Amino acid sequence: MTNNSSTRWQPIIALGLPALTMLFGLQTMRVLLPLIVYHYGVQPGVSTIGMGLYALGVFLAAFLAAAARRLLRPRFALLLTAGGVALLRLAEQFSPLARLDLFLATAGTVLFLFFLPVYLGHVRGQRERGAADYALGLLLGLALDTALHGLAGTLDLSWQPGLLTGIIVLVLALVQLALLARCARREPTPAVSDVGFLTGLPFLALGPLLFLQALIFQNVAQLTTLTGWPLPLALGAIVLGNALGLAAATLLVTRPEWNRWPLALLLGLGLLVALALGALDGWVAALGLIVGQVSSAGLLTLVLLQQGARADRPGLWRTTIAHGLGMFLFAVPVFIYYASYDLGLPLDNALLFYAAAATASVCALGATVRSRAEGPIQSPGRLAIGIALALLLLPLASFVAWRAPQPVIGTGYPARIMSYNLHQGFDTDGRLGMEALAQTIEREQPDVVALQEVSRGWYINGSLDTLTWLSRRLDMPYIFGPATDSVWGNAILSRYPIADYGDGKLPRNGSPMERGYLWACVDVGNGQELLVIVTHLHHVETDHDIHVHQVSTVLDFWAERPSAVILGDMNSLPQSPEMGLFRDAGLLDAFAELETGKGYTWPSYDPYERIDYIWYTPDFRADDFAITTGTASDHLGVAVTLAQ
Repeated sequence: MTNNSSTRWQPIIALGLPALTMLFGLQTMRVLLPLIVYHYGVQPGVSTIGMGLYALGVFLAAFLAAAARRLLRPRFALLLTAGGVALLRLAEQFSPLARLDLFLATAGTVLFLFFLPVYLGHVRGQRERGAADYALGLLLGLALDTALHGLAGTLDLSWQPGLLTGIIVLVLALVQLALLARCARREPTPAVSDVGFLTGLPFLALGPLLFLQALIFQNVAQLTTLTGWPLPLALGAIVLGNALGLAAATLLVTRPEWNRWPLALLLGLGLLVALALGALDGWVAALGLIVGQVSSAGLLTLVLLQQGARADRPGLWRTTIAHGLGMFLFAVPVFIYYASYDLGLPLDNALLFYAAAATASVCALGATVRSRAEGPIQSPGRLAIGIALALLLLPLASFVAWRAPQPVIGTGYPARIMSYNLHQGFDTDGRLGMEALAQTIEREQPDVVALQEVSRGWYINGSLDTLTWLSRRLDMPYIFGPATDSVWGNAILSRYPIADYGDGKLPRNGSPMERGYLWACVDVGNGQELLVIVTHLHHVETDHDIHVHQVSTVLDFWAERPSAVILGDMNSLPQSPEMGLFRDAGLLDAFAELETGKGYTWPSYDPYERIDYIWYTPDFRADDFAITTGTASDHLGVAVTLAQ
């Protein structure tokens, strides 16, 4: 009976333990990076380089995995790393402070980075079978994480306080800890846990593959933006892709007679093709994403199969070196991708994805050339595929319940207009607080809201689609205008129908970040329309030449049309020459027309500058100007009522 019980539990442990630890690790990393940017990064004296060094230090801790395993002994190292990830993730769920969040996320990420090679060393005693189960477990963890992330509207459970989310995380943690206890109790410490140095090098592919998964292949918000699909449909495509990836991995595991190096070459080419397709819009982007998921799943499986088959010695330091290099190749591209928007690095960011794909492909090719299949492997692949397919019920249920906001027919002017810089969704303490932003907007009861710093899938912002979330929360349809890349820019929420809209780019003139403007013709009812133009100028206030060119571009588009409003974060003081261009064009400054005093809008916790504006044409009569309060964003919003 004991043997039968052990046999029943074996596939559940083999899949469940790495899958749930992967789930917690990925969630923790999506908390860590935003906190580095929005909490640690705003501390006095901390620069973009300083933030990068903090993150790099965390991920370079991966080089210490072998030392930690040796110091703690293999069994306790497994217990500490896997169990620690779960317990720290649980603690983070109930943490009330950003500083504590940062500590917990840092420690949790380090333990997760330790777990990845420590667990590989643990399963190497089962040779290819153990490595195959590990590959399937990691892929299932990716699938679980994305399904939960998408079901939560891309707002991670980590940022959602409350009883229900706390119970969900608690239950998942208890299940993981139960599986860990059984694993530690029933499986002896393996005699072999490492490989030769050259044999271990392909394991570094895990880092580049995680980079691709985080920024592209598991990015529900980005696919929603690129396709224009409802979020549940985009989520369904990714969940399906994950199931197909698990199916591909299972085929590789159960078909030892297949010649693996041609498969590695084919999968590598597939990954490159997927990136090219994924850069496009619509269903082609979704197709590219699915091809990329299948290809990357296959490459990871081929690498890990070799890591199990060639295990022939104790220790873990050779694997740890490869793992540390892989995490370096995760952290550095993430930093370069986002820091280039601040530092102006002379690099096309898309090259980072192709470099990661090429690295992973070369690793898999090297792994298959240097390995031979041991024979048929009995793996829990069918169970993994079944779970992944069952996850399709989540986007299906979400799609059935999905109700897109619908515009209402207006009765003409007056209309209340608002401008708000969202600060990517983060408050001034560095916590992701979408509900506070929604309540700030609600208090002004606007008919049209112009938004800046709208993030729709940036990894350093928690991979959140801020626009879809706000649109549904406020029950206001939206339009989006990408600026810096396809998922970051400006947006307009409108209760009234939008008759026409479009977007354009602003001249960079040497500035590191591309900016844009978004416009909409809003039908306010009674045969009246409102032209809304929202923009977000270059962020350095003293770069007047750049601002002048950018404002001139916006004014050229406006072309002195009546019933128009130009608003947004101008990053310019009222007396600046660029703001003078608006006045010279005959536009009126809502604050200057209605209020006295300073009208400061930034920073929200102790404002000393007025850089957010609403400019309107003289055919309007303005009333009830307001500046919001609170620190939901680092900016204060501005609102005004316009009548004719």
